[in-house]
Amino acid sequence: MIRKISVCVLVVTMFMLGNLSKAQVTTATVSGTVMDATGAVVPGATVTIRNVETGIARTTTSDAAGRYRAPQLGLGDYEVSAESAGFQTAVRTGITLTVGREAVVDFSLQVGAVAERITVTGEAPMVETTSGTVGSLVTEKTMRELPLNGRSFADLAALQPGVVSNLPTLAAGFNGVYAGSASRRSFSGAKPQQSQYLMDGLEIATPSEGMPVASVLGQQLGVDAIREFTVLQNNFGAQYGRSVGGIVNAVTQSGTNEMHGTVFEFLRNDKLDARNFFNIDTQEKQPLRLNQFGASLGGPIQKDKTFFFVNYEAIRKREGTFSISSVPTAAARLRAVPAAFALLDTLPLPTPGAPVRGDVGDYYFISRSPQQEDYGTVKLDRQLGESDSLFGRLTIDRSNRNDPTPLRLPSKETYKATSTGEYWIAAISHTHIFSPTVINTARVGYVRRNDDLHWTLSMRGESFSPTCGGLGRNSIFIPGT
Repeated sequence: MIRKISVCVLVVTMFMLGNLSKAQVTTATVSGTVMDATGAVVPGATVTIRNVETGIARTTTSDAAGRYRAPQLGLGDYEVSAESAGFQTAVRTGITLTVGREAVVDFSLQVGAVAERITVTGEAPMVETTSGTVGSLVTEKTMRELPLNGRSFADLAALQPGVVSNLPTLAAGFNGVYAGSASRRSFSGAKPQQSQYLMDGLEIATPSEGMPVASVLGQQLGVDAIREFTVLQNNFGAQYGRSVGGIVNAVTQSGTNEMHGTVFEFLRNDKLDARNFFNIDTQEKQPLRLNQFGASLGGPIQKDKTFFFVNYEAIRKREGTFSISSVPTAAARLRAVPAAFALLDTLPLPTPGAPVRGDVGDYYFISRSPQQEDYGTVKLDRQLGESDSLFGRLTIDRSNRNDPTPLRLPSKETYKATSTGEYWIAAISHTHIFSPTVINTARVGYVRRNDDLHWTLSMRGESFSPTCGGLGRNSIFIPGT
């Protein structure tokens, strides 16, 4: 069994007013110009950007040209206000910040007392005028409301033009199953190995295969734990590092000042299914018992200061696949040499009524494959003061599946492949505001993946258990903001 561990290095980014470099992997920005009713700029105006979900606020001032810019803002709904001596206070509400967005919010101040307030409700223009990046956003609403078989959030990347999913991989094991075999995707014609998958600014892909870290069921659970993600296809900034293909950039949920939670269960079974067209000759349906369930909860530990979010999701699946094997007929067994009797005794006879071709006939059977997965995420956000904020997150996923013999034997002899997998993803990020124009963010990440494909052959009471590919995967350099 091979285990590899990767640790993200410290990443420091500085933002300066007017700087064209935008290293916003997990955050957003509000910028704009403050003017008076005649169109003249208003320097020195105080601009306050407040997150209405958490109550956390950022204050900055307009420069000599009336411009202001507040980068590194958390995602969510915002209220932006501008005030200056001799003018009424102007307030803009309904501003929604999504990952990587730069919302342009301009103000036209009216003459009057600062205590007088003019409130305008309405979203900032959605046309992106500050970046040439070609990409699209998959929102929280999209993830919750679109049918998503298996609830693997990155599958929604295929909704975007130019994305091709489910490309084959050379790293396939027994029955084509490989521990951690998530979907490989091509973006705008690039190789899957050139793709990049980020979660909270940390890379979670296997560089050699172009696949995100996933369970042995091929899933990336945690739809309720993901707030939103973007699919970037070209013209993205240098902050994304080595990737020249597409980028799936996900940001996880955080708690707010209000307690919110979800509970769900999805059920499928063969009682609700029609008979498969390809197994009409058998009296037995393909068995299926699938339960996917979970819950999430987020809220305040200390209002306006400390927030938590937890999520748990599980899969319990018992699946059967209808198969046909060719086995010797009773007449053929009578002509066998004595040395073959021991082997023939382990094989079933053809299914009554099944086609027979000379000395062999068809044997119908159901191969059963039990599968399960448990996924959990814990995240804490803390506002340390006016200038410092911190968050930490831990994600753990454990899964296993059994793929049975291609021929079901009537006795206790079995041959199966057991895949087990586990991955850990941890992240800690600290942001410090030195001034309205200089911000520092440091992020450290830890990714560990441990997969194992175990074949077991049991014949007449003797068990052979060779381990095939104790396979470990790790991420490489992890860019961040």
